[in-house]
Amino acid sequence: MKFQSSSYALAPNVRRDFKDIEDKLRGEDFDILEKKRLKNDLEAYSYEMKSDIDAYGKLEKYIEEAVRTQLMTDINQTVDWLYDDGDDAAAEEY
Repeated sequence: MKFQSSSYALAPNVRRDFKDIEDKLRGEDFDILEKKRLKNDLEAYSYEMKSDIDAYGKLEKYIEEAVRTQLMTDINQTVDWLYDDGDDAAAEEY
């Protein structure tokens, strides 16, 4: 009986190389998603605090005017930074 067979499987070393590349790419994807999450958390916190200490906010009556003004300035700088230099910042900076 005469027959012929073929295998289309990748060689083990090629398969291992592809798996290593895939793992590296997956890690980079997770880094990007983590950075986006951190940026969104900081942005949400900034806007929430800005709303809470602004006129008619729930924390406005508990903060001295000088402290509230400085805090508002700091929050505005943070929000500006998020949309400018913070757009490409590392996760540690958030």
